[in-house]
Amino acid sequence: ARRSGRDVWAHPDRFFLSERLAAQRLAPVPADNFPFAIGYGYHFDATLVGRFLRQHCCTALGITHLEATVDGVDHADDGSIAALRLATGAVLEGDLFVDASGFRGLLIQQALSEPFRPFKDNLFNDSAIAIPTERDDVSLSCETRATAMAAGWLWNIPLTNRFGNGYVYASDFISKDAAEAELRAHLGIGDKGEARHLSMNVGRVERSWVKNCLAVGLSQGFIEPLEATALHIVQATVEQFCAAHDAGTSAARDQFNSRIAARYEGIRDYIVCHYKVNQRSDDGTARDYWRANAANQHLSDNLKAVLSCWYTAGELDAEIARLGIATYYAPLSWHCLLAGYGTFPDDAKLTASREGLPLADMTVIDDFVERCSRNFPDHAAHLAALTGA
Repeated sequence: ARRSGRDVWAHPDRFFLSERLAAQRLAPVPADNFPFAIGYGYHFDATLVGRFLRQHCCTALGITHLEATVDGVDHADDGSIAALRLATGAVLEGDLFVDASGFRGLLIQQALSEPFRPFKDNLFNDSAIAIPTERDDVSLSCETRATAMAAGWLWNIPLTNRFGNGYVYASDFISKDAAEAELRAHLGIGDKGEARHLSMNVGRVERSWVKNCLAVGLSQGFIEPLEATALHIVQATVEQFCAAHDAGTSAARDQFNSRIAARYEGIRDYIVCHYKVNQRSDDGTARDYWRANAANQHLSDNLKAVLSCWYTAGELDAEIARLGIATYYAPLSWHCLLAGYGTFPDDAKLTASREGLPLADMTVIDDFVERCSRNFPDHAAHLAALTGA
């Protein structure tokens, strides 16, 4: 309705119970008699989870865990990987090798020479700084915050024992030292806390499964963490690989590679859209960065089609279905993103009115969401009850 020129409330926040819970610092776990499920995610200590999984694999599943450095790779006659040569002098032979060597791509890129397709033209951010801070608030917030910065964005993640903070930025627009200074100033911590600087190789390999090697995680690709999709892609890769491997055909392998590549690019397009539709008018460095993003013309055909449909008041749901990209982000996600930025067609571009569309009564919605929120406990108190703290 708003895209067809009607004067209605269209920002998504007021329509979602999750937004109200975040604003009131309530846990997303309702009373037993509340009839609606609330979707939420977890933040966890990756190191502790790794230790837990290693113990589970070694004890319950009987898997051998060997800590060693790979010095070289032996190839079979057909170019596949025959064995890994370790720094200890040992040689590990195998039928299938999983490359989880991070940005190095030790097997998929170095040993098998699979090309890497960078997303630099689409996504400018290629660096990050992480600085944890102490938890200092009594009522613990339940949401991750993303805040625009001069040359990127800041994450703030509340954990039970600390806050995780980081600045994802584009090194073409701000120096390493200037970015750290901006982050410290934003956090108000002066020179306290150790800063960890990271470089990000944003893009993907052409194929994740090559011969007898499967690349998983950073070795297969990486998209900046605005949508926190890294683990999602790992899970999708593993599940789809198992199905394709069981099929045992080259066609199944080709289809697997095409699907994983399309998933990377579908996620990339959604994140690119965040930057493309920004309407910031900052001064100095911030102006250069955000204006460059708004002017970026290195867009995929799919993203161009989505934006064209949105700005001409077309049927966005139907267009997303036609493009076959709803698997990555549903139409509702695109509506929330674009409406949340306040990017609507100019009245002069509208070709038809939709007077027949029913309009939401915001008074009723506000009241309903408020009454729903009364079924949720304080977030800090809920976590304390879970941990016995």
